Amino acid sequence: MELTTLKATSRVLGANRENARLRKAGQIPAVYYGKGIEAKNIAVSEIDLRKVLAPGKRYTLLDLEIDGKAGNPALVYSVQKDALTQKITHVDFIKIADDEFVKVRIPVKLSGLPVGVKTQGGLFSQEARYLMLAAKPASIPSVLELDISNFETNVTFYAKDFKLPENVTLASGPRTVIFTISSKSKKKDDAAAAPAADAAAAAAAPAAN
Repeated sequence: MELTTLKATSRVLGANRENARLRKAGQIPAVYYGKGIEAKNIAVSEIDLRKVLAPGKRYTLLDLEIDGKAGNPALVYSVQKDALTQKITHVDFIKIADDEFVKVRIPVKLSGLPVGVKTQGGLFSQEARYLMLAAKPASIPSVLELDISNFETNVTFYAKDFKLPENVTLASGPRTVIFTISSKSKKKDDAAAAPAADAAAAAAAPAAN
């Protein structure tokens, strides 16, 4: 598999002030771990990391060059950010191998205006924007894209309905709802029926003494 080099340096696992010092110097604390290796505490350049995390590149296959030594195949597994500033505070890199499946969180991108909304007056709602997949490294898609232009009303599209690439399987629940297109008239009927049902229930209730 083709790998993109990302330089890293070893770091000693220490106090929060040490991590703060690294970040001030433009370095992001990180860890590299996986099957058959001991976890390694490292630091990577924030500038280089942002290039790797650019849109569409999140699952770039990497070779972490740790202290000048290459041969550490990896993927970005998780990214921690400051809740207020949204600056990256820590990264987990996971070891990969050609023949092993890894779990990844992939964005769902829906394009087009459904017929059910455009000409049938339906109501569209996207329920999930990410899905978990299990895939071999070379087969990991950057996005799951679906043209929804031809979908009509009264449709529920589930995770299991996606056609996935070869060597990619669904790790999220198969009945995870991706989107729905409901009939507007049905919602109106339900809304109109609610007061009538309440009135009927009140009339049927015994009078209070």
